Amino acid sequence: GNYLIALGSPAWIDVVANGQSVASTGHGHGPDCSGIRKMVDFALSPGHYIVQISANGEPQTELLVVRLP
Repeated sequence: GNYLIALGSPAWIDVVANGQSVASTGHGHGPDCSGIRKMVDFALSPGHYIVQISANGEPQTELLVVRLP
């Protein structure tokens, strides 16, 4: 299905399957008052994935993963 990964910081988001990066299908930003700084969409098949967060300028960030309709 299609999934959205959202972060509270402008860090880089990668999804990895079988050692390969999965191409994103969309990018965006959350509403100004939401605390969501970055949103990235991925089309994923059933399986196991690794979500990698890099280049985060803060010591921690919030992460949200949601299946899209």
